Amino acid sequence: SYRSACAPNADRAVMLAQLSRPFTTPFGYLTPKLQLNSRSYQFSGGLPTSNAFYGNHQGQAGASVSVPTFSLDTGVVFEKPARWLDRTWVQTLEPRAFFVYTPYRDQSFLPNYDSGSNAYNFASVFTENTFVGHDRIANNKLLTLGATSRLLDPNTGAEGARFGLAQRLRMQDQQVTLPGDPIARRGVNDILAGASVNLSRTWGVDSTLQLNPKTDNVIRRMVAG
Repeated sequence: SYRSACAPNADRAVMLAQLSRPFTTPFGYLTPKLQLNSRSYQFSGGLPTSNAFYGNHQGQAGASVSVPTFSLDTGVVFEKPARWLDRTWVQTLEPRAFFVYTPYRDQSFLPNYDSGSNAYNFASVFTENTFVGHDRIANNKLLTLGATSRLLDPNTGAEGARFGLAQRLRMQDQQVTLPGDPIARRGVNDILAGASVNLSRTWGVDSTLQLNPKTDNVIRRMVAG
């Protein structure tokens, strides 16, 4: 059972079915994936009739929605010997492409108990859903392109440094939003640039830069040690 100060009390059932088939080789991979996210709500006393937010669904005792998603993740790995800082390394170049398509399903009348926006970073930019939680599944038609280069110790495989770039293209407006948030319009998203350097076995520096390509403004900088 779920309770919220701004949403009706409800019993919620969630089901996530997933089917994927990775195809891997020594130099790359291709992973198609199908998902079906279904959830149903049984409202205590029905949806409020005094709240215009619920529109034609006012007084409704229950609701359900099912949202399919198709994604395709692919990447290749190139390697070459390199020498940096008087050390021998294996340097990689790892281009990656990630496509996701989720059709629109109206969820605007459903309560939100635990969904929130994903932070825009290297982890979330290669995921299917814009949101965390179970109450909102975003309609998406996205293509994310990225590349990573690593310096690896040829004897141990330990990572000495990592550099990455990624950018996402939104091919259609995202109409499924959190309550009060605007529609995300089609177009290119901010560029992500990141670098990680391991100074020793116990110390490292990790940094991320988010750049708006339309204004050339830096939106966010993050440095962690």
